[in-house]
Amino acid sequence: MKSEKEMREALTVLLDESKPYHERLEAYEYLSEDCDAIVDEMLEKSYSTDGDAGKMLIEILSCYKGNPAIYMGLVSWLYKGEDVALFARLLGSYGDERAVDLLKGFAQEYDLNYNEFMEVRNAVEQLGGDMDESRDYTDDPFYRFLKGLDEPDDDTRRSPFDAAHMHDGECACEHEHDDCDCEDEHDCECGHEHGCASDECAHEHGHECGCGHDHAHHS
Repeated sequence: MKSEKEMREALTVLLDESKPYHERLEAYEYLSEDCDAIVDEMLEKSYSTDGDAGKMLIEILSCYKGNPAIYMGLVSWLYKGEDVALFARLLGSYGDERAVDLLKGFAQEYDLNYNEFMEVRNAVEQLGGDMDESRDYTDDPFYRFLKGLDEPDDDTRRSPFDAAHMHDGECACEHEHDDCDCEDEHDCECGHEHGCASDECAHEHGHECGCGHDHAHHS
């Protein structure tokens, strides 16, 4: 059972940016549940707290559902534009259906990047709304990364192992079959088939055969 004294101590640590980050993170996790008793105090602090501390505090408050003041705090942070994707996501999870029209209007009013737009759309849908608007994001770096549009061509992406086995599209071991994995039995330079167990070929370590691969023969 958490005491209000412990809650306030955690709040003090969270807001003290001179504290090590791991201590503030522990305070963040502590305050994110079962601290209803000081929600009003956290709200009051949030009105005058900016930067990382303010962001952490409003994220904590988003865990306490059904408070109109917290909803408005999330809206305020969304319109600050410092982390649109995060606060769109928090508004979606907060569950206040008023955010549907607000988020749709926000998307129309501002030029969002692909990540921001997707988080706004996901939040709208999470709240039971629809957002049919589509945009062309083919020039957006994150979109291009997700879709693999800037990946090199097939030749440059080929595995170095492929290069070792293939020459101009043909298998280096020169077997006449469609899908060579170089495991077919064939003669190596020692004159024995691969997998032989004769005394004459009782090498204890690998050696090169005609196909250019190392094979270990054991007696």
